[in-house]
Amino acid sequence: MQHVYFEVVGSPVPKARARTVRKGGRTWSFTPKKVAVWEKIVKLEASKHFSMPINGPVMISMIFHMSRPDSRRKDIWVSTTPDLDNLEKSVLDALNGIAYIDDRYVVAKNAQKKYVRNNEARVCIRITNLSKQVNLSSFSQSSDKVLEL
Repeated sequence: MQHVYFEVVGSPVPKARARTVRKGGRTWSFTPKKVAVWEKIVKLEASKHFSMPINGPVMISMIFHMSRPDSRRKDIWVSTTPDLDNLEKSVLDALNGIAYIDDRYVVAKNAQKKYVRNNEARVCIRITNLSKQVNLSSFSQSSDKVLEL
């Protein structure tokens, strides 16, 4: 089993709906600039760890460390916006063509959103190639054991 771990420093940005604009009888959609910039940062960091995308099933784990507002000094978990699924989607889309050929190859995932303690806001990403994995139950029983591919 092959694992790749990396961190992307910066405040995670949730995937927003594509904006649609009509002008002069033409209609087009675009990704909001803030999302596009975040996805570019994720792609850049991921490209340091992948020489070519994985062509097969993968498992991905993500921990989003969000900036802590003063009103949440004692909280550990982020129970407010942004939604976890939208944070996941921006990372999954950014990793398309870099970590894996397409996010349809993501067959298992785990995600958390926590307030950052003393460090910067960031997302920690772990991608596991499951191409040689028979089933996920053996993965969970031996998650610390790294097998050669």
